[in-house]
Amino acid sequence: MSATKNVMGAPGDVGATADRGRAQGAGNDRIVATLNELACRPDGAPWGVRELAETLGGSRSTVNRILQGLTEQGLAARDANANYTAGPRLRVLANRLLDRHPLLGSARSIIDTLARSCDATALLAVYDPSAGRCFVAMVTVAPGPVRYNLGPGTVIPLHAGAAGRAILAELGVDAVDEAALTAFTEDTVTDRAGLERLLAEDRAAGYAISVGQHFALAAGVAAPFRFGGLLGAVSVTRPRYDTTDADLLRFAPQVQDAARRLSALPLAPEPVDSSVLVRESNPAPVASAGGSATTAGSEGGSAVARFERLLAALVAEPAGLETTGRPLARRIGANPATAAKLLGTALECGLALRRGERAVAGPRLLYWAAALGATAGVVSVTAGIVASLAAETGETIGVAEFDSRSRHAQLTTVVPGSRPLHYGLATGVDIPLHAGAAGKAILAELPGEVLDGLALTQYTERTVRGRAELEDELDGVRARGWAAGDGERIPDAFGIAAAYFVDGVVAGSVTATIPRFRVPEVDIDVVAEKVVDAAREVTALLTVSVSV
Repeated sequence: MSATKNVMGAPGDVGATADRGRAQGAGNDRIVATLNELACRPDGAPWGVRELAETLGGSRSTVNRILQGLTEQGLAARDANANYTAGPRLRVLANRLLDRHPLLGSARSIIDTLARSCDATALLAVYDPSAGRCFVAMVTVAPGPVRYNLGPGTVIPLHAGAAGRAILAELGVDAVDEAALTAFTEDTVTDRAGLERLLAEDRAAGYAISVGQHFALAAGVAAPFRFGGLLGAVSVTRPRYDTTDADLLRFAPQVQDAARRLSALPLAPEPVDSSVLVRESNPAPVASAGGSATTAGSEGGSAVARFERLLAALVAEPAGLETTGRPLARRIGANPATAAKLLGTALECGLALRRGERAVAGPRLLYWAAALGATAGVVSVTAGIVASLAAETGETIGVAEFDSRSRHAQLTTVVPGSRPLHYGLATGVDIPLHAGAAGKAILAELPGEVLDGLALTQYTERTVRGRAELEDELDGVRARGWAAGDGERIPDAFGIAAAYFVDGVVAGSVTATIPRFRVPEVDIDVVAEKVVDAAREVTALLTVSVSV
């Protein structure tokens, strides 16, 4: 066969009854249940309010009210047909968790190496005790004409298949409900006595081998691991027709070694040192993801706003969030009793996991991140903000992204203006830091040594020629909060730009570009105010770590 065989299952087909039943509870439980359906909808398909209410077993008015609150915080997004999907803020949190979680952020090289060495599909599965399910958190598919691909977020059974059985061997057969002991193939073991015998063999061997028990044409081997309170398994799977028993026994030690390496990963990732790119005067506090002026230490806001802050705190603190006294209350903007109740919900439903006196991201949150995947690029999640700014101003709006490692900026988003005569820009264009509004807005927020190392290339006769003159301009940018560029990079273009930040570090700029001949008819101050507001929205959306 020349085509890749895809055997992905629906992410929410196991444990969904328990999730949906929580929708009938009060407040926080309903928020969790609604987010679970948004995050884990197969292929990211949108939900209609009526359809979602029927799925959750709640009233349309209640579900609609929750969706509106989630949309205000960016956790949900509403499309032109009044249907709902996972929102940009939820995607940003998922992306950050996949990148910085001490397990998921560090396991990729282990899984990739295992896939290559066994010429197989290697996956990392995690158990979620709150829903009694096991899900794929990470997968690497080795190249080949016939491969098995269970995408991240796919729910897999505990009693059938190598990964599920490796986890079940650690839990015991009683962890599986009778109703869940379904037959996937003629080789699936569904009677408890037979399954217990298999699990005893798995425990004795230290790994599980499955041939055709979950998918008829698949053969695999898996070993369990434990990491900071999480239980999971690492496995390799190959086509059954091309895999012998000797192959599986040969793979087993490699799989066990991968499991040991996963268990030995540090409980917190190495901190990211961005101090070299932070000016002594840090940027002012940013608005919340929903656009309000809420800070991490303030009290108030809606239940959904507090819930969003708890999710952000769990994602931002891989080593754990302090749960005693007032620190938690300050972090999520609630009184201590409300904060304790919210944390209790998160612990009960698996969004958080207690580790000593701290709470860390739990298996349910990892499930959401895996199901959503790494879909939170700046271009995709800021599209709504940029489109709104273009509509409000009528001018062409661009977003530049700044790479702190290479100290390089590039225009990655352009939304054309709606005025009859507007300026056209192209994406993928390098942006100099010293010439033009987009670059100067970024440069103004960088340490002085960055300017010292720049070659002041002359693009037009208006490009700033001297360092002293440029330093004066950058002082003005910092004082008013936005930069202007008058034909400095492109002769007939006038730009207004403001920087945006990620966790306090400058990450790019938002720019309105206007044909120079139209500048006299434009209220520059009004456009600048709107650009600054948009940059603040982008900052709030992309920022996860907040000082308290």
